[in-house]
Amino acid sequence: MTHGSLYSGIGGWLLAAQWAGIDNVFTCEIDEFCNKILDKHFPDTDRHHDIKEFKGEAYAGRIDILSTSDPCQPFSFAGKRGGKTDDRYLWPGAMFKY
Repeated sequence: MTHGSLYSGIGGWLLAAQWAGIDNVFTCEIDEFCNKILDKHFPDTDRHHDIKEFKGEAYAGRIDILSTSDPCQPFSFAGKRGGKTDDRYLWPGAMFKY
C-alpha cells in the first residue's frame, strides 16, 4: 500500500503509515521547521511545499491512502473563527483531480 500526506506537519501520519508497513510517497508542508524534520525522518518521500501549487494529478492511481491535517485555526474556538474568510483557510488549495 502507498500513502500521500497533505499538510504533513512533522509527519505523524507518515510515521503511522511507516509503522504499518505502508510506503510513504509524498508530503506537502510549507513550514520550514516541519520540513527539516520530514527531510530527516522521511528522506525518500517526494517533497512538495505549497499546497496552492501542489499538482496531485501526478500521483493518480499511485496512492492508496491520502491523509490530511488541514489547518484548524480558521475554525478553532481558540482562534478568531474567521472560517472561509481567514487567510489560513487552505482546504480549497488541496482540491485536485484524482
